[in-house]
Amino acid sequence: MIIRPFPVLAADQQPEAVLDRLRGWAEGQAEDAVAWYLRDKAVRRTISRLLRGCAILLGIAGGVVPLVSAASAGSGASWGYVLLAMAGGCLAFDHFFGLSSAWMRDIATAQALQRALTEFRLDWATTELRTSATEEAVLRRREELIRVLVLRTAELVEAETGEWLSEFRSNIGDLNRRNGWSPATGHPSVGAGQSAGPDGKQADIT
Repeated sequence: MIIRPFPVLAADQQPEAVLDRLRGWAEGQAEDAVAWYLRDKAVRRTISRLLRGCAILLGIAGGVVPLVSAASAGSGASWGYVLLAMAGGCLAFDHFFGLSSAWMRDIATAQALQRALTEFRLDWATTELRTSATEEAVLRRREELIRVLVLRTAELVEAETGEWLSEFRSNIGDLNRRNGWSPATGHPSVGAGQSAGPDGKQADIT
């Protein structure tokens, strides 16, 4: 995601002009974030649906092939296991890389950003309707609105990134546990019913 550079503000600019430039920058940040998440969602959703579609077709084929082979007295029943393994591989790929969960997070984050942007624009417009407010009060209110939008945008992006990191670490840990691999030592972990001998080798204690 590309971060927009902070606008250059001249010291002799009027407060209204400064706020207008800051407003455009803040809105641009939020709009860029929304566009990025929507693009990322489209790519991940396409790949996820493709993998899950392949898993369904391969799973069906893996169940049908042995039946057809048995009915025709053929010898291709073992291909059913291959197809089922490929179906499981598609689902495992989707799960490990978090494709399905990622595009759903993208949708949720994009919607939250759009809501924050809409609220900002409504609040900005309503400040002009408050005829009783002084010009200084209006400027302070709009300055606060810009600050809230910028911080809210950063907060939503950081929250989504944090969820992605947490899920990725969880998937890595799950993969290591399945493979019996210990990241701390760089060696396979000692399994159940085994203990490490004096030379570091695993010994069966059952």
